[in-house]
Amino acid sequence: MKSTRKRLSALVSGTALTLAAALTLSACGGSSGDSAEGGVVIVTAAQPPSFSYESTPTGYEAAEFWLNTGATLIRNPYVEGTDGLAAHQELFKFEPVLAKSYDVSPDGKVFTFELNTDAKSASGNSLDADDVVFSFKRKFEVDTSIVAFVSAPVITSPDQVKKIDDDTVTITIDDPAHGFTLLSLLSNQPYTIYDSDVLKAHATPDDPYGVEHSKTNADYGFGAYKLVSYTPGQQMVYEANPGYALGEPEVKKIVQRVVADAGQRSNLVKSGDAAIATQLRPADQVALSDAGAAQIFDVPSNAYVYVPLTTTKAPFDNVDVRRAFAHAVPYEAIMKDVYKGRLGPISSILNDTLPDFNGSGLNPNTFDPQKSLEILKNVGVSTPVKFELTINNAVPDLKETAVQIQTAARAAGFEITLNEVNSAVFQEGLAAKTFQASMGRDYAVVQSPPYVLSLFYTPGSPINWPDFDYAPLNNAIAAGNKAGEPLTPAAWAEWNKAERVLQDQMPTVYIGYVQPLNAFRNGLGGYVFRTDSVIDYSVLKP
Repeated sequence: MKSTRKRLSALVSGTALTLAAALTLSACGGSSGDSAEGGVVIVTAAQPPSFSYESTPTGYEAAEFWLNTGATLIRNPYVEGTDGLAAHQELFKFEPVLAKSYDVSPDGKVFTFELNTDAKSASGNSLDADDVVFSFKRKFEVDTSIVAFVSAPVITSPDQVKKIDDDTVTITIDDPAHGFTLLSLLSNQPYTIYDSDVLKAHATPDDPYGVEHSKTNADYGFGAYKLVSYTPGQQMVYEANPGYALGEPEVKKIVQRVVADAGQRSNLVKSGDAAIATQLRPADQVALSDAGAAQIFDVPSNAYVYVPLTTTKAPFDNVDVRRAFAHAVPYEAIMKDVYKGRLGPISSILNDTLPDFNGSGLNPNTFDPQKSLEILKNVGVSTPVKFELTINNAVPDLKETAVQIQTAARAAGFEITLNEVNSAVFQEGLAAKTFQASMGRDYAVVQSPPYVLSLFYTPGSPINWPDFDYAPLNNAIAAGNKAGEPLTPAAWAEWNKAERVLQDQMPTVYIGYVQPLNAFRNGLGGYVFRTDSVIDYSVLKP
């Protein structure tokens, strides 16, 4: 096998902050959601709880922050949608961001990346190999980082990354079958590269990677934008980074304002006072679209609405209670009444467009209260089964869905108390496994089957929300990893076994695939659906 040279070309080109807790920002007026200075106003439900990925790896607002202030070596290219779908990522191809190109060794184990050393960080420092090596070490050696969990078994140590010279790094993997998953990982937020000069300048003996500094400072990324001002709970202002590897973005300024009420966010787009609203109620989206007041998008969604059931806490430490509850959820009513057709059935959490996809024996869950009661009766569980369902009060569609479940589940033998908490409390409790059950909208950014399955179900992982550890599932995932290339029939047979275990054991009740819950003002272009569900500001077209 000859060495493969892949010269990548960019599709997108174009034209040190310490956070001040009481900073007052200038007003940004203008029409059609654009500021007077030529920027774009975005209204969102909340702000990132931290600017450090290794400290706060989840949540919509955090993910959007990291995408737009950070950059990876490569990414999945953006392609135009067909059949009414919006533009989206091509998941099986890769193009440059901070890397100019990469080589693959004849044995498929060594990936050599030539770096774009013209790229500059928010602090104006040029990219070099030391930044890449430092970033990998931080991701693996900071105790609170989830990168080791999401990367195994492809990358298990930062020692797999080597500096060849200032312009070149190599990444070595043990199994060439992991090549696709490796490139997919490197294309997404877990592998954002940091400005090591900035973080080393703020390091201490107890904090050698500058994590404390990065929690409240956004001066270390190589992304398309840099955060230039921040008012906690109110507003964040971004300016285009002229040193961005893919070229300075067309939109020079982004003003992101916190508007807690979803209905108000919708109205601000309708009135022209905001260009983009995120985290909307589906009913408001559909109303905007039907009135011709804004754009909403249909996409090949990988985002799902789900209910993780903590399998190490009563009542869901009993598999039969989990099976019964799966029949207590009014799926079709939720799709119709809450999501207004913007939620579809789900039978597999793996992408059914992948080559040789195997969905044998997998079916969507169904609402059947009598079946739920029958299961509970047969195993001697007294009804009603009482539990607390925790929801993030910043996500209106999930609040409405939780109410639907609470009402319908009474006839199925469940008495549910709803526990509404803010985003920070929700993310903390989710990771700590303190909830009996919770509701979420989530996704896997990497669509490689072993990644998707391991992401939510690796024993001990901080994002194994149901705290599920079950040998038949672990064995099926391990067998899939041993089967070679992950998209072959042999590997798919194991991924299918894993999904059938999940369907039988029901650690998570999957409700459906959801369309993006944002709206763009008419005339604003450049929306691209990404597997992380967030908006790439760098390609917006005002």
